[in-house]
Amino acid sequence: MQKIQFSSLTPLPLPVSWETIIEKLHDHGAMIEQNPLVIHYERCPPPVDAPHDEALRAWYELTDRIDYIPGLLQGKIRYRASFENTPLGLKTHIYAPLGVDIRNEWSVSERPLGESQDKQGLYLHEETDLRCPFGTAFFVRKNIEQSHSTLVARLAK
Repeated sequence: MQKIQFSSLTPLPLPVSWETIIEKLHDHGAMIEQNPLVIHYERCPPPVDAPHDEALRAWYELTDRIDYIPGLLQGKIRYRASFENTPLGLKTHIYAPLGVDIRNEWSVSERPLGESQDKQGLYLHEETDLRCPFGTAFFVRKNIEQSHSTLVARLAK
């Protein structure tokens, strides 16, 4: 298995408020629907082997449409994910086929570390920990980054 960590920081358009973004992050259905890959989802019970600290989270079964070879080969994947609201945003943990394991933490901040205090506005920060089989990391990461950039753009509206 290969482990990769990456993050993104997106300035949110003014005059979006902290409360509005937190409310959107805490609306799991809306978050899921903003992801352009998801074609179906429904609530589900936690799996019997769910880690103890995730057993009480909200669980969903999702289906994504994936372009394996854009324009030539598409497929669908089904997976489970847990969602946990946090004071600053949202934590998700995705259990996908082939042992793909994705942990995301979304948080809202007034400004990133090191930025000047006279910068106005909010930022959406996404931290991603990805574990996947060797040889699949580029494909999985590319899909995450592309779909999440669309998700963030939709979320910011």
